[in-house]
Amino acid sequence: MRLGRVPVLVAALFLSVLPWRAYGQGASDAAKAALDLDAAIAAKEWGKALPLAEEAAERAAEAHVDALYRLARIHALLGQKKEACDALQRMHEAGLFDVHTLRKDEAFAALKDDPRFQSLSKAIWLKGYLWLLERKGRDDFQKPDEVMSALALRPGERVADVGAGSGYFTLRAARAVGPAGQVLAVDVNADILAFLDGRLKEAGLANVKTLLVGRDDPKLPAGGFDTVLMVDTLHYVADRAAWLKKVRAGLAPGGRVVVIDYVPKPWADRPWGPPPSQWMSREEVDAAMAEAGLVPVKVHTFLPEQFFVEYGVRS
Repeated sequence: MRLGRVPVLVAALFLSVLPWRAYGQGASDAAKAALDLDAAIAAKEWGKALPLAEEAAERAAEAHVDALYRLARIHALLGQKKEACDALQRMHEAGLFDVHTLRKDEAFAALKDDPRFQSLSKAIWLKGYLWLLERKGRDDFQKPDEVMSALALRPGERVADVGAGSGYFTLRAARAVGPAGQVLAVDVNADILAFLDGRLKEAGLANVKTLLVGRDDPKLPAGGFDTVLMVDTLHYVADRAAWLKKVRAGLAPGGRVVVIDYVPKPWADRPWGPPPSQWMSREEVDAAMAEAGLVPVKVHTFLPEQFFVEYGVRS
């Protein structure tokens, strides 16, 4: 995923986009949806039945996950560590859960140092974060097809996707540059890169390499890239000017650095995204880029939640 304090963003997004429902209204909605699904199936209206069936499965998964979490809590409060972890394992396999709720719950205080509990917490976090990056709703504001069209990557181009995460743009870039091109997917999380390696293998894309890095250095080979792409990544970086100088060193002559990142907005206007401590205006990015010897060369304005700027080396 992205660089820096990933868990903060995950918690904010996870809690705002998961479809939890108020009990009374949820029960009423579920009953109506069940009747609508039965009617659609009886009429063999499969196109109408499919989204209703998906919603029913989602609702059932939510209830099952909640029941298993309660079971795990009771086992933990009784001091039954193995049984608690067994229930958490089943919960993880059944659906999505906000790992921060689990980690803050005092019912599991005695398990905090238990290796299996720690492993399960990590797996629950990873599953939720990957879901956030690949959820259907992301396309609505990220507009990946329009972004790729604007980037106009050429066959044979060399691209670094810094903060590649699950590969949301990595796979698209790999297909755009073709077998003669190269994509380097850079991230700070080994588990996420392992997931991406699996996606690449499944997709049959042999023109991508993954690279695990620390938080203070993207480790780009000098002069190696025509495009360095950073989507929702830069706001995690503390010393942006110093970090961007290292990014610039990775540019080939005539290369560009592309930044897509969130426009700061109050929580009331957009109840997800980076916390205020990570807010970063377009002007701040321009200033950090200038310190690294980079200037805006093209600005795209079609993204509703993010600024999208291409930077080149100052002449």
